Amino acid sequence: MSQLKYMLLILVLVLLLPGETDAATLQSKIERAVPGETIEISEGIYEENLVITKPITLKGQGKVLIRSCEEQPAITIKGEHVSLEQIQVEYCGEGKEATAISISGSKHQLTDFEIETKRYGIRLDGASEVNIQDGLITGQRKGNGIDLWESSHNTIQNMKITRMQDGIYLEQSHQNTLRQNHIQGSRYGMHLMFADDNVLEKNIAQYNMTGTMLMRVNRVQVVGNDFSYNRDNVNAQGLLIYFVENSRIAENSLTGNRVGIYMETSEDNLMTNNKVMDNFIGVQFTKANNNQLTRNTFVGNVNEAQAIESSNNEVSHNYWDASAKLDLKGKGESILPFVADPYFLTLTADVPEFQLFFQSPGVLLLQKRLKSPTDQVLTDEAPLMETTMEVERTETSASALWAMSVGMIIVSTSLFIVGRKRV
Repeated sequence: MSQLKYMLLILVLVLLLPGETDAATLQSKIERAVPGETIEISEGIYEENLVITKPITLKGQGKVLIRSCEEQPAITIKGEHVSLEQIQVEYCGEGKEATAISISGSKHQLTDFEIETKRYGIRLDGASEVNIQDGLITGQRKGNGIDLWESSHNTIQNMKITRMQDGIYLEQSHQNTLRQNHIQGSRYGMHLMFADDNVLEKNIAQYNMTGTMLMRVNRVQVVGNDFSYNRDNVNAQGLLIYFVENSRIAENSLTGNRVGIYMETSEDNLMTNNKVMDNFIGVQFTKANNNQLTRNTFVGNVNEAQAIESSNNEVSHNYWDASAKLDLKGKGESILPFVADPYFLTLTADVPEFQLFFQSPGVLLLQKRLKSPTDQVLTDEAPLMETTMEVERTETSASALWAMSVGMIIVSTSLFIVGRKRV
């Protein structure tokens, strides 16, 4: 009888004790796993911070959500060959450096995942050969979507990133590939600093303050991207190039931006076969020398091109929608050069209020009478008669240009009024 009571007591204790749940044992499962093991996580919400330091795979079954508001990352990955698949992360850490997923080490893979974060999405620190793909990151513009620091030879592809400070940020990180990512609603779609030999291919960066910024980089390949509709800020550009050398900008579409391509203090770069359409300014050079601009198509821009303190740039065989065209030799080239005089840009740089008089008869007359120095004039000696690529003009392009023009006039008028009041 006493033995029966003892067994009943054990049964009652087992029933009363909290049961072991997947959420409570996820980290312990990781610690018990052997290298190469796949841990299948059943559907549910797991309020836990995970640390993975061995080569294992975590794979979600159904909707798996890792949720954390702690100071440390929701998921920390170290070592080599860690894989995450089909996992969602909700991270509400408020710290300045708070990060949903932190990665170091090499040869990790993240695929088919979602992150909602208040700060950073994914941070790579000293990581290499990491593959991040097929994911979604959304934020509150307080941190970068994917942030690389001293991390090289990584691949980021087919990501959708929205409402971040910078969609993808690289610093001191080399030979990475960013391919087929879609970034919008951020400050910079992609932002590279002191990062060499990287490849940006077939990405879409739209409705950001600036589509992409390249700063102090060398030998970057920017090919087949779409940098469009980045125009909601007075400093907005499709592609911003600053202190860049020996890089190739090719086959990109830059449509509906305030400035399509802005290049400053950069040398020995090639820009070819780009479509620059319906921007307020198509291309703008400032202190940019020895660059090559060839076989690009400029259509529907309010101002096709401007250059200040820029010399020895090779500009040839581009199609300029605004140029006069006359082909007497049947070569598909006009014998009439296209000349972009920076007079108006120079004038408004010192007195922004003069933007009110853009394309006015008086300014055009002054521009013809007071020509800029020859070395400051961007000239295409042999502009093309036909575009280098198919150009589809949309019905909204004209209205977009008018909207940008009106916006510039409003800003200029405000400055003019403020200036008068101060006087």
